[in-house]
Amino acid sequence: MKRREFLKKLGVGALAAVGMPYIATAQARPVKLAALLPLTGPFAFAGNAGREGFVDGVDYVNEVQGGIGGRKLELIIEDTGYDVAKGTAAFNRVVSRERPDELLFVYGDSTGLSKALAPEVARMGLPYSATSFSSELADPKTYPTIFVFGPTYSDMMEALLRQIRLQKGRAKIALVYSNTEFGRDPIPYAKERAKALGMEVVHEEVTPPAFTDATPVVLNLRRANPDFVILQGYALSAEPLILRTAREQGLRAQFMGTYYSAELALIQRAGPAAEGFTVTYHNAYWYDTLVPAVDEMRKFRQKKGRDTSYRPTYYMGSLGVVLAVAEAMRRAAGAGKLTRAGLVEYLEKLGDYNGLGLQRSYQFVNHRLPYTKLYRASVKDGRFNAITDWIKLA
Repeated sequence: MKRREFLKKLGVGALAAVGMPYIATAQARPVKLAALLPLTGPFAFAGNAGREGFVDGVDYVNEVQGGIGGRKLELIIEDTGYDVAKGTAAFNRVVSRERPDELLFVYGDSTGLSKALAPEVARMGLPYSATSFSSELADPKTYPTIFVFGPTYSDMMEALLRQIRLQKGRAKIALVYSNTEFGRDPIPYAKERAKALGMEVVHEEVTPPAFTDATPVVLNLRRANPDFVILQGYALSAEPLILRTAREQGLRAQFMGTYYSAELALIQRAGPAAEGFTVTYHNAYWYDTLVPAVDEMRKFRQKKGRDTSYRPTYYMGSLGVVLAVAEAMRRAAGAGKLTRAGLVEYLEKLGDYNGLGLQRSYQFVNHRLPYTKLYRASVKDGRFNAITDWIKLA
């Protein structure tokens, strides 16, 4: 007797006859991660490098790690142009289009966008992170589903101020930052903490995120005569120009920056003026070939026919986010909790994972990873070299 006839005799209709394939299809629905990135605009260099990290990370999860509990991890990319209104529109498009049981994680592009989205993200119970390391976002009581995949900007300032204290003690400091949420975020903390450490903030300079003439900035710095200048709120959009102009004008202060200035392109663009530039950085560099993740991704890209030359820091950060989120998803799936709430639960339990060496660990403290190293630019070596081991900031 044919199978369909047999099912009919059992009183099972045609829909039930195809029920097993329907169930299999439902079980195989993808798990989705959306990345809202500045693929255009003043930080497009960082956004496109980050996009590449997401693509490689998702491909690696699917092709090497077998996906998420038998389901494919699917990547959604939207351009924000580093514009809050455009980014908000992209977010709304994604969350209105995608199923809540499939879209389990969203990654945003900036401090401004993340602060704008934070209340809605919390209301939806949607796991979220961003390029931002805003101190305000690292608040699980207010934003229980938001995670900061690194130290906050205030943590980074703390690390730099500790280094200044070791080098000079009662130093004079200047703060130069962009007139963005990104730039302003850690400034109140930096001023308060510098004062507590016996340092003097002798000058603040607020600029656009990108400009073509740094002479007015440097002339103001020369008048203030600081020992150290900390740059914040740029992603290679202004730092090389400021460093070159400072060297031309004979400013002898030591320059420092945070995570988004810790990129080799800064050395290439600033030339000799980059010597000694000190930064915070909390991922592996592509040239750290002893780190398992770097070795793995070099081999993976080679197998895929992709360029294996230097990948920027923005790539490394995005890759680290994908691997960590995918690991938390797998653990949630193994426990039968592959939901938004389950993903939050397992991100909070990820302390024994380090992303194949991309991060010290994913042990979140108040939903941030309060660990960094300090690196110093060497023009001769053409790279940033570590000058500290891991610094714990909480």
